[in-house]
Amino acid sequence: MTPTITAQDQTTLKPDQILHSGNSGMVIHRQGQLKYEFAKEGRGFSVDLLKYINENQVGVATTFCYEEVFGVRDRIHWFIHLRNPNEYRKLVEMVDHDEKFQDISIVDRLPEKGHGNWEKIFVESSMNERILVPQHGLLQSHDEDDDHEDAAYFASPARNQTAQPFDVQIDSSNAGAIVMRSMVVKYEFREEGRLFAFDWQEYVNQALSGTATALLYEENFGQQDRIYTLIHLRSFDDYRALTELDRSPEMDTEIYSKQRVHESKGGGTWEGLFVPASIRDTLLIPQAPSGQAG
Repeated sequence: MTPTITAQDQTTLKPDQILHSGNSGMVIHRQGQLKYEFAKEGRGFSVDLLKYINENQVGVATTFCYEEVFGVRDRIHWFIHLRNPNEYRKLVEMVDHDEKFQDISIVDRLPEKGHGNWEKIFVESSMNERILVPQHGLLQSHDEDDDHEDAAYFASPARNQTAQPFDVQIDSSNAGAIVMRSMVVKYEFREEGRLFAFDWQEYVNQALSGTATALLYEENFGQQDRIYTLIHLRSFDDYRALTELDRSPEMDTEIYSKQRVHESKGGGTWEGLFVPASIRDTLLIPQAPSGQAG
């Protein structure tokens, strides 16, 4: 059986040096579309960039790269994990003043294809970013701890959302696959929508402990009331267990059929909480350490 590749394989950092979706205060989700003819070189650029950032920004930022599957061919995604937005200035300083970093960006990666660097490799205007912040304002299942009280964190790390023990939680560093689910909550049901997502994820976390960990985030500095559930799976094969649980009569009774809207607002279940057609799933698998396509 082929070992599952995880994002940790992209770095030489020790586990306690890694910032990930569970222990960070915010995540920058960046995506870009590689041109088909330069996809190999684009992945090589990503490998070099991640290695340098992670080795030179220990404790500040950890970046991992993922491939989108069952979606758009050669679209890649990066998660940049930080404790707070102020730390981002250290990345900016590196971009502006670090000669080795600049060399990675400007080196000719297309010597036999007309020459060029990363700017030629990606489709124009395909690079975009969203800021994902661990959902705040909901009851936390773990006791308040140093992570929550530490002013260095923009928001309490997402791992505190669940009663699933830390030592069995799966996150962006050790997941074999991640389902990134985005949802736009109707303004009038912004609290109810978040509570539904919170209940859904905790049901998954308890039923599939050791196999899946789902954590909730909201988009900041972007679209109002767009929230995200990152469903971290031990391996791609575990998606079947998630699907079977999601379709089970027990989950329907406990989660889907439960009244979510008070009668004063008209009543109803989860179905009326979200903007129609706004719930989208994107499946991501960690980029191979070599940069080769999966």
